[in-house]
Amino acid sequence: MERDKPSDSRRGADVLNVPAYVLYGESWTQSIFGFFHIEPLSVRNIPNKWRISLHRHVDFDQISVLFSGKCTFEHDGQQWAVDAPSCVYTPANVVHQFIYSPGATGSVLSFSSDFATGLSSVEGATNAAILRLANARFISLRSHEQIVAMQGLMSLLTEKASSIHRNRRDALRYLFSCVLLELDAAASDHPAGSGVEIASSDADLFRRYRTLIHDTIGAIGFSDDAKPETHTVETFTTRLSTTPYALNAACQSVCGGPAREVIQNAILEQATRLLLYTTRPVKEISFLLGYSHASHFARFFKQRRGSSPEAFRNAVTGRTSAEPEPPEA
Repeated sequence: MERDKPSDSRRGADVLNVPAYVLYGESWTQSIFGFFHIEPLSVRNIPNKWRISLHRHVDFDQISVLFSGKCTFEHDGQQWAVDAPSCVYTPANVVHQFIYSPGATGSVLSFSSDFATGLSSVEGATNAAILRLANARFISLRSHEQIVAMQGLMSLLTEKASSIHRNRRDALRYLFSCVLLELDAAASDHPAGSGVEIASSDADLFRRYRTLIHDTIGAIGFSDDAKPETHTVETFTTRLSTTPYALNAACQSVCGGPAREVIQNAILEQATRLLLYTTRPVKEISFLLGYSHASHFARFFKQRRGSSPEAFRNAVTGRTSAEPEPPEA
């Protein structure tokens, strides 16, 4: 069956027109490994009048901890308003922005997946915590004990991050592990929090799967040189040196669904980003995401978003493309 192919004509505006930063305002040029950084909210918010505009981070996740004030944040086109004390978890490649109330206090932690991999945990609790936090995105600190614990940990992390202590790296890892476990405990206190125990081996495999999906599907459309490929469970299991059975079991344990569903969710997230933040035609987006025909992509998107890709883009951004909508096969 012949694939739909995009036009050869390219425009600079077609690529994702949201900047990739290392830290906000610092352009990303190459992959970063073993990365951990912490700074007060005020460092980047005061110069930017408490508005951190749309951007993304290619190589690392972020945790934004708010001790006082309010903020409105956006993740891939969806907005939430939150009050302190709370935290927001932003996974890698998610297009996001934050608007804080002037004078808000807190900290922003940035960390690459390989830094998190090295965290010490006898039962694999830190891996499970990262997965739950990435799924929840927003956590309220409900008790005085949680607030005091987080304030103490932020203070210690800030101190150690700028120190010349010979065991600085290990100290940062252990303290960051404590942050994750405190936030995981806070998440479990929520009515919607998951108290389900996740086996260490399942959490580790799912975390590696999630990272690989983000690095693969999350990179689509971020440059002009993207090449389409088909994303299957078998492709990912080969790269992870595991079996479809083991990967499906890990996915069922962590998120209650099969490995294929995780891929489809990632494709939907990336399709949403490309529709919202680029001017690429729907046909080209479907091609880059690995669909043989735009009609297959349109049906997939409509089943999950409730509207066609073109209608979704128009409703959210108010703009349309010159191409007609592909008919549903």
